[in-house]
Amino acid sequence: MGSEAEHKIPVINLNDESFKPGSDSWVLACKQARYGLEEYGCFEIVYDKFSPELHNSIFGAAEDFFGLPKETKMQKTSDTPGSIGYIADSPTVPLYETVGIYNATTLQGVDHFLNIMWPAGNNTFRESVHSFSKRVQAFHEMITRMVCENYGVEGLFNSVFETFIYSFRFFKYKPPQTKEGEVGLTAHTDTSFISILHQHQVEGLQIKTKDDQWIDVKPNPSSFVVLAGDILQVWSNDRVRSCEHRVMVKEDKVRYSIGLFTTGQGVIHVPEELVDDEHPLQYKPLDVAEYTRFAVAGGGAEAASRVKAFCGI
Repeated sequence: MGSEAEHKIPVINLNDESFKPGSDSWVLACKQARYGLEEYGCFEIVYDKFSPELHNSIFGAAEDFFGLPKETKMQKTSDTPGSIGYIADSPTVPLYETVGIYNATTLQGVDHFLNIMWPAGNNTFRESVHSFSKRVQAFHEMITRMVCENYGVEGLFNSVFETFIYSFRFFKYKPPQTKEGEVGLTAHTDTSFISILHQHQVEGLQIKTKDDQWIDVKPNPSSFVVLAGDILQVWSNDRVRSCEHRVMVKEDKVRYSIGLFTTGQGVIHVPEELVDDEHPLQYKPLDVAEYTRFAVAGGGAEAASRVKAFCGI
């Protein structure tokens, strides 16, 4: 792996009491976000007011779920066509285990999941997942506003934000069987508009730079890693690059992480404001449901860019 000293993912500090749209700290954060999304496809948010109690409770909820009998966990299937339910024991990524909760920013979405896993209820799990998802949803809104402002299309914010659907995921990685470590999750980009990841204590997340180096993104209990997904790359007409990332498990410990993913509804078009002589149109309209099915089925696996294989011009 290349030297990490050559690269540094931008870090946006949200602890400034004056941080709000239009403030000096907001303008600086917008610049940092734009640089991170264009250069690395990602950046990091640090927010000390994300309490240790919420951090501990959400990973306690992860342990509660993964501690269930396998036959119970396997009852969680996909909620929408082309989406993914519970996954474990994959021959390509045997250390990897994950499950999704559709629409976890609403109590109805969490309750639907609870009714499958804990028919008698689990109020601690319910409150932890919903509280965490709502907090991270606010980050999604802020980041979307920044993206629109960065590219001079503030007027499109409502039309973009109102199309979002949220999917929450727990991730678990078993310890590696070798001292050299193993691949926990193979290199990929997300199909989302934006993904926000929160890590526990064990390292493993890596992102790929433009010069093909893999650099580590270390865990921090008060930080969140923001990753651009394929839909944002399409919407931005290639101004933003979808972040290629992977998980390499090296420590002899179980690794947990949490993610909230935004995807859209219907068909995503490149805004006409983002097409000009310098940035000619790069994509045909993207049908989100069809693209999700394409990605889940392994479409475009041999292409340099899965989303370009699907709807690139």
